[in-house]
Order: sequence, then C-alpha cells, then structure tokens
Amino acid sequence: MAKCAAMTVAIAAAWVYPLTVRMPPPYDGRVAQDIEAERLELLPGAARGAPAPANLTGPYAVNSRLQKAHRVFVGEVDGSESVAVAPSGELIMLDKYGVMHRARPSAAAPGGFELLRDAAPVYIGPGRPLGFHVVEGGEALLVCDSLKGLLRVGITDGRIEVLANRVTATGDPLNYANDLDVAADGTVYFTSSTAGAVGLNAAGFYDTMRSYLFNMLAGDATGRLLSWNPATREVVQLLDGIAYANGVAVSADGSFVAVVETNLCRVRRYWLRGPKKGTYDILVDKLPGVPDGITRSASGGFWVTLPIAVTPLINFLGPRRMLRQIVSHFIVQVLPYVTRAWGCVVRLDAEGKPLENLMDSTGEVVSTVSAVTETPDGRLFLGNLGGTGVSWISP
Repeated sequence: MAKCAAMTVAIAAAWVYPLTVRMPPPYDGRVAQDIEAERLELLPGAARGAPAPANLTGPYAVNSRLQKAHRVFVGEVDGSESVAVAPSGELIMLDKYGVMHRARPSAAAPGGFELLRDAAPVYIGPGRPLGFHVVEGGEALLVCDSLKGLLRVGITDGRIEVLANRVTATGDPLNYANDLDVAADGTVYFTSSTAGAVGLNAAGFYDTMRSYLFNMLAGDATGRLLSWNPATREVVQLLDGIAYANGVAVSADGSFVAVVETNLCRVRRYWLRGPKKGTYDILVDKLPGVPDGITRSASGGFWVTLPIAVTPLINFLGPRRMLRQIVSHFIVQVLPYVTRAWGCVVRLDAEGKPLENLMDSTGEVVSTVSAVTETPDGRLFLGNLGGTGVSWISP
C-alpha cells in the first residue's frame, strides 16, 4: 500500500512539475510573477477594487435594453472587435482572420445593411486587427494590429502601410497594439496591451483572448499608452506599467486621453494640457464588468464596454502565484464555466461619472461587446469580442 501511494505521488509530481516551470504558448518563455501589494488591493473583489460580484444598482442596474439590438452578418463576419462608420454611412469591419468587410445601408436587407460582394476582399495579413477608425474622409482606416503594430489600410485599394511598430527613443517593439483614437491635430494615441505576444491558434486566427488570459494570470503590468506624430512619424511612450492597456479615447475638448486598464476594471486619464499635463489620474474605477473599449459619446462623454461581468476569481487567484501558473494551462477550457454571457455598455459624462447602461443580462441577443461607435443620429454600432456578426441599436 505504501509503495502504491508513493508511486501515485511520484506520478502526480511528474505530471504537475512541467506546469509549474512554464506557461502555455505564446507565454512559454515565462512563469507567473508575484503581484505587488498595491495592485492586489485594486483587483476586483479586493479592498480597493470593484465589488465582486458586481453591485448592479443605480446607473449599473440590470436591464434588457440591448435585447432590442439588430444583429447583422451572423455567420458571415466573425469577431470584428470594432465597427467603423464611413461618412457615406457604409459600415467597415475587420474580422478575426484579418479580412475587411464592407456593408451599405439597405432598407430591403435584414437589419438594414447588406454586405458588399462585388469586390475582392481586402486581407490585411497575419495578425488580429483590433481597434480601427475611418480617416481621410472615408478613404482609409487606421488600424491597431496585434502582430504588426499601427497600420494605415486603404479601404478601396487595400494598400497596407506599417506606420509604427517600435518606440522611437528606445526601439522597444510594440508586440500587442490594441486600440487608438485620433486627436484634432492628427496625433494618434494608441495602446500596446502588454509586452507579451499573441499566438496563432488551431482555428487559424491570432487569439488575443487567450493571450489576455495568460497576461492576467502571469501578473503582467507592461501595458503602454503611446502617441504617433504624423509629421515626424515618431512614437513616444506616454505611460507604462498599465495592467493590460486597452481602449483609448481623446476627450471632446482635447485636454486628456482616456485609456482602459482592463485588469483593474478602471480607466486612467492622461492629461495632454493644463497644470496636470504629463500626469495621470483615474477617470472612473470600480466598474461592474471587465472593461475593453472606450469611445467618445455624442454628448461629450464616453461609452465604455464591459464584455464580461466581474468575478471574485480574479481576486482569489491574485496573491496565489503558483496557482495562477498552473491554472494558465486550463483557463481556456474552464473559462465558459466561471463566466456568464452578458452584454453591457456604460455611458459616462465628460468627468467620468456613470450615467446609464445598456445591458443584455442574459447574453442571448448581444454579448461580449468590445467597442461602440456612435453616429450623429444616435445609433450605436457594437463590435464583439468572441461572437459572430455585429449589432446596432437606437437607444
């Protein structure tokens, strides 16, 4: 009996040990690190972090407003994290495989839009396009690509130009460009989520969700906010040490740029002018979901997307480095069992005060919303993190 028990322990140890010395690809060159005490206190469910489970009252109260959304291009456009709207009213989407899709308004089409099928599709190459904006009067997109960096993509000719993939002063690579916004003077503010990489998965696309999960479990805080000057073509690092830098939005008056810090469920505010220029504070924190995108609203504030609700699991795993290390090998498989489907976008005023939310608490119609584009007529176009098709709604 003792020999059998010893053999069982030896077999278990031999199986577990490889899990403790490296994370799965593309993080297999590293192990989980300890998280400093100050950041642990800011994790969801911790003393200074977002309540977990979420406190869904007041402006965060549960509702079904997103269930009135129109879903379009289901089964045809997969994983377009953003939806750009051209001056002509045409929709532009980039799916998770790097293919551009365009659609025009059509009263006869289901959902009010039909895909353009009369031109060869534009493929922007390996990598996962994430945030993108229409520029040059509808002639081009500026794109954050998780593999290639900051791109300009011609909408009609498909020409691709890499504008930036390194920090000018240091030469540090931009491994994971995520989102961008363009200021009135043409400066592009954008994020690099982490120094970690994004890997190609078995399904044939660059899996940013998997890399995000590994980033969280690694205890990583190497996200950056950067700027690109179109005149000098220089990239300047404005902030670093961000726990997964994500969405970006320049304020309506141009005084600051907001940047989402996903792992801490908050949005930083980096000041571009005034007495606080070059410093940051917190625009909003303790959000009831894990935030992704942020965009300006027509009213002068912001829309923030929350693809998943907060969970106490993040706080539980935070101080347990070795447990995070081992869980990294199973997190992709277990995630559906520890999170619930929902769709949620929150509207903030210009000072970051939460005003209201649009929600599908069941996730049956809209879920994993990753970006909002608001048009002058008040419609909201919603990209999504993991689903098929995109959505739009008139609130």
